Amino acid sequence: MRRILTVSVVLSAMFLGASVAQAHLCNDVFAQAQDNLAVKVDIRDGQLRIGKSASFRVYLLNTMDRDIVDIRLEVLSDQFKTTVTPAPDWQRYPYLKAKRSGGRKEYFTVRLDRNPGVPDGKYDISLRLYNGQNRRQSFKSVALDSAAGVCGLRKATAIAVDGNADANEWRSAFLCSDFYEYRKTGPYYENRPAGQQTRVRVTADADYLYCLFTMQGGQEAQSDSAAIYVAPTSDAEPVKVVVDRLSGEVECDKGREGIEVKSDANRGTLECKIPRKLLGIEKASTFYGNFTRTLTANGREVISFWGNTYSELDPIVYGVFAVGE
Repeated sequence: MRRILTVSVVLSAMFLGASVAQAHLCNDVFAQAQDNLAVKVDIRDGQLRIGKSASFRVYLLNTMDRDIVDIRLEVLSDQFKTTVTPAPDWQRYPYLKAKRSGGRKEYFTVRLDRNPGVPDGKYDISLRLYNGQNRRQSFKSVALDSAAGVCGLRKATAIAVDGNADANEWRSAFLCSDFYEYRKTGPYYENRPAGQQTRVRVTADADYLYCLFTMQGGQEAQSDSAAIYVAPTSDAEPVKVVVDRLSGEVECDKGREGIEVKSDANRGTLECKIPRKLLGIEKASTFYGNFTRTLTANGREVISFWGNTYSELDPIVYGVFAVGE
């Protein structure tokens, strides 16, 4: 019987295992790339399986404030022979245009062939993106499993959307935390921890996606809305659902039928129940998801992100949620 190595990945943070705690847009392109160059391995069912060989795509999205003139990918592993091929329709490869100036996600295709005599096991495989004009200069390195960005969801049981946000109901839900704001600090813009933090618990059953937002502050807010972005694949157009915690008003580009929301203004919580069919993920075992918060108070609007300021623009930089039992 042929044995297959399975690399399972369950991460608690988006952005491919890279912390955004120190993310910044300074004048150093290599410093920027550490936290603002999105790298995502395309995994359809929440697992990367490697037998004698495997093939997958590594997507890139440049969310920095400038283009990258020459970017290359190498795979670091002693157990595999690797072949890296840029996408045939990559615009001006190896040039990687910034999203803010009209750039799009691009990808490399990676093929791994296990070397003779290498047994089944757990392998250390890393991806390194480097400057093609000076190979010693690295834009970013990331472990293969971290680049999958998979968030495991347990199947929801007995979630009541009643505004009470009972801790026992939501205990097993996946926690998304650490929201960031994009603001100017000195001469440059930086991603900084949001002044009013947001925590999102996520779970699902066969018919619905459930989200519990816990939103700090906002006592003097004119509006305080949470946005949920969901796409069935990295190539699909995301469905956006916006719910105002204060008014309970719901906006969705696919209609509002079946959406239930309840808030508790005193506790700063917002419970949401959204039909998976409305989101286009009714039969999906995995889906791409993301969240933002828009707080308007004293005439000032502040948007915070589960990621960075470009994180809602393309599903390839969303978290990959895998629905379990």
